[in-house]
Amino acid sequence: MIVNQCVEQGIYVALILSLEKDHRPLRSTELSRILSVSDSYLKKILRKLVLAGIVTSNPGKEGGFQLARSVEEISIYDVYSALEGEKCELKMSGIGDRIFIYGKDFAQGAKEVVSVFDRANTAFCDELRKLFLSELVSEEHYREGTIDFRALTDKSGNI
Repeated sequence: MIVNQCVEQGIYVALILSLEKDHRPLRSTELSRILSVSDSYLKKILRKLVLAGIVTSNPGKEGGFQLARSVEEISIYDVYSALEGEKCELKMSGIGDRIFIYGKDFAQGAKEVVSVFDRANTAFCDELRKLFLSELVSEEHYREGTIDFRALTDKSGNI
């Protein structure tokens, strides 16, 4: 299984915002430099995170993106579902139903394949729900917002 890179980037956007000095807003251009990704691509991710209520967008000269709620309230599943859709599911094509039409044994085999993927999917989603962003960074840093990402990055995107 390959998780779309936007999920990984979304997780790190939220972590960066949680750690930004004094929880100041960061612009998408600043975030894209920190992550070394295209600004236009990151804006699509940020838009979905805004719609999901994970980050807020503040317009204006001093505006940018900030977390909408505490990292203690945001699970990996929240980010995943914001970017991949509400349904956390592995999609099966149904090929087994078309191929295994030759008898009961074959049909049962196809059902078992679907069943094992359903169980794996449930376990995958349950694990994502268990891990909160607060468990990935120190409480001291996310409570206060102690890293000045603006000062750490230069125009070339180096940290």
